[in-house]
Formats: sequence, structure tokens, C-alpha cells
Amino acid sequence: MELTTRNKLLLLIGAPTTLLLGYWLLSSADDDDEEEETAEKMATSRQTVIDVKVPPKAVGAVIGRQGAMIKEIQQISGARVNFTDNKRDSQEERGVVIRGTPEAAQMAENMIRKIIGELPVIVTEEMVVPGKCLGRIIGRNGDTIRQMSRTSKAKVYVDRTCDDYRESERTVTITGTKENIELAKSMIQEKIDDEELFRAKKAVMEANREQRLKPKQHVQDKQTEGRTDMSSSNHDQANGVPEPTELPQVHPAVRGWPAGRDYIEVYVSAVANPGLFWVQVLSSMSVELDNLVDRITSFYTSEMPQGYDVSNPSTGDLVAAPFENDTSWYRAKVMGVEGDTLDLLYVDYGDSGYLPFNKVRRLRSEFEALPFQAIECNLAHVKPVGDTWSEDSIEVFDELTYAAKWRVLMAKKINHHQSTSGIIPVLELMDTNTDQDVNIAQEMVKRGYAVWDESEMS
Repeated sequence: MELTTRNKLLLLIGAPTTLLLGYWLLSSADDDDEEEETAEKMATSRQTVIDVKVPPKAVGAVIGRQGAMIKEIQQISGARVNFTDNKRDSQEERGVVIRGTPEAAQMAENMIRKIIGELPVIVTEEMVVPGKCLGRIIGRNGDTIRQMSRTSKAKVYVDRTCDDYRESERTVTITGTKENIELAKSMIQEKIDDEELFRAKKAVMEANREQRLKPKQHVQDKQTEGRTDMSSSNHDQANGVPEPTELPQVHPAVRGWPAGRDYIEVYVSAVANPGLFWVQVLSSMSVELDNLVDRITSFYTSEMPQGYDVSNPSTGDLVAAPFENDTSWYRAKVMGVEGDTLDLLYVDYGDSGYLPFNKVRRLRSEFEALPFQAIECNLAHVKPVGDTWSEDSIEVFDELTYAAKWRVLMAKKINHHQSTSGIIPVLELMDTNTDQDVNIAQEMVKRGYAVWDESEMS
């Protein structure tokens, strides 16, 4: 009985103690939770600011198209990212300020540094190319070199300020990644190979081309009548005839002077006088012309086509015609009709001829596709010693220019004038076939067959 009472007493005494201990433990746990929550709130409210320097070449990549990349960095990291200035075109480093929690700011910084680190290395290399390949590399009005840049994604630049027509080599500057540059180089090399192949074909072509012998009478005709390929304006103006007020349309197949190049390789294909001659520009079309002549000759000789007779010709008609003392057939334009005789201009060479109706044929349409290769030109800086060019001066000019002998001259367009046939280039001609260069105009003056035209040189 006493033992039981004592146990009860101890129990009554211990109960409050146990309750107090439990309360104390619970209170401690609540305090710890509050401290952790407060610490978390303090950590959340604490902002980290990080400054990052971005190289100018990486600014665009960090911003992205219309700001897409910088927005993505902010969305993923949760940090705010801003450039400290608006100097978009500056070549100096630009500062980026990152604000956010330590974790967010660190993530944004890492993303920016990764973009900078993964940028391709841009380098510049030079490639030396033969000067004779420059035209093919640049292309008409620069079309080819621009296409190379677009395809390779490299900047391809050729210095075209040099006027040295004998310069054997030119330097091409290429800027981009290593991969871009290698692709651009391969494209340039392809053009060089094309030019070498063309040169080989040209050598064969020149060896196979016959020298065209122009009858004297045709030269005299051009002198007295002032006939040109599409007009008589040059001779008429020289003799005081007013320039026509209205210019007719030029035939769409007439070839113009190449643009964007200083010196051009040409053949002088026909001569009336130094103030009126025709050249062929040396290009892939030169080989095409020889192939075309072969096709025309084969069609009008071997196949004996029916329905191609010329019955009622008119001035301006295109026909197929043989040339005097020549077995080949060529494209020609009817310049006049005199009874049953046609006055012809051979549009790919500049020569003239007279043939009866029954000796020519209508030109098949497929033979019209290639532009006419003969370009009417004038010699720059000189004029006749007298009122007109003498026969001796014509002979000397013929000799100096290798007329219809298919020797290359260098031609530079100094000026041009307008005629009924279109724009007529006024050319400076240089003979570079020997060790000593010969300026054709200067040589004509030196030999006494021409005088300097002060009006052109002022």
C-alpha cells in the first residue's frame, strides 16, 4: 500500500516535468524552423551583380537576332542581363551587367562566356592568282566574286585599282573562318582552272583560225561611204553631218563593252581606219564563236537546207553568208540592197562584203543566240594628219594591230560616244606581244600617220 502511494506521488511529480521537457523541445524545433525561414528570406533578397566584358566581335552573338539570345539567357537563368552602353558599332569591348541571385547570375555569366568561347576564329589570308584569271574570278559587274562570298560566307576582296596590264599576278584577300576560307579558295581555284582550260582551247583556236584577207575595195567603200556595223555616225560627224536626233534600238544580240575591268584582252578583227575598227573581246565566247561558225558552215553546205532562200531581203535582215576567198559561212547583216546585190556586214568580225541574193541564206533562229562578237570602236587620243585617214595610215594601223591575224592586244576604254548603233568605246590599245610594249596611238604619231587630238586630251 505504501509502495503504491509512493509511486503515484512520483508519477504526479514527474508528469509536469515531462510536459515541460516536451514543450521545450517543441519550442526549440519551431525556433529552428523560423531561423531557417528567415535565413532563406535573407538569401533570397541578397542580389549578386556581375560585370562581363564582351569583345566587339561577340556582341552580336550575345544579343542574338532581334535580341533573341539575350532574352533566352534571362529566361533560363532568371537573372537580368543588360549592356551598359548603346555603342553598337564600337570596336571596343562592351560591358554587360548581370543582376540576380548568386546562382542565377553565375548561370547567366557562364552562358555568356560560353557564347564568347565558341565564336569561330576569324582570320585573313591572301591568295596569289594569275592576273589573266582576274576577269573570270570577278565576273561581270562583280557577280562571280559576290557569289563566292555568299556561298563560302567569307569576304573575298581583289584590289582592282592597279592599272598595270602586264602584271602577271594579283593578290586576293579572303577573311573568314578557316573552313570559310578553304571553301572560297577552292572556288577561286576552280575559276583559275577554267581559265587555263580556256587558254588551251584559245591556243588551238588561234592556230586553226585562218587570217581573213580583206579586199581593198571594202576599205575604200567604208572610207567614202562612212559605213559602220550599225551606223555611219562616226564618219558623218567627222565630215560635218549633224548627229541623228533619234537613236534606233540596238539589236538585242549586240555585245557591249565589258564593265568593271581596266584592261581587256582583244583581237582586232577588222579595220576601216584608226577611227573606225572592230574588236572581239577574248572570252569563252571566242571559242563558242568558232564552234558556231563550224555549225553554220556544216548546216549550209553539207545539209543543203530547203526553204532558206532569200527572196525579198530588207536592210537589217540577218542572213548566213560565205566570205570572199573563204569556204566557211558566217552571220551577216544586210546593210543595203542594190539591185540583186546585198551589202553585208559580218557581225562577228566587222568585215563588209557584197553578194548576190542567191549566194546567201536566211539565218536559222538557233544561230542567233550568241551575241554579235564584233564591237565597233575608235582609237583614243589621235586624229588624221589631214581631213581623212590616208591609205598608208590604214595599212600601218592594220599592221600594228595584227588585224584579223588573231594576236592579242590589251585594250582600255578611255571614253565613249553615242551613235545610232549604241555606245561606241574609245580605246587605248597596247601591243604586249614583244619585250617592249607599244602604244598603238603613240606609234602612229611617231611614224607620222596621226596627230594628237588635243580636244580629247584636255
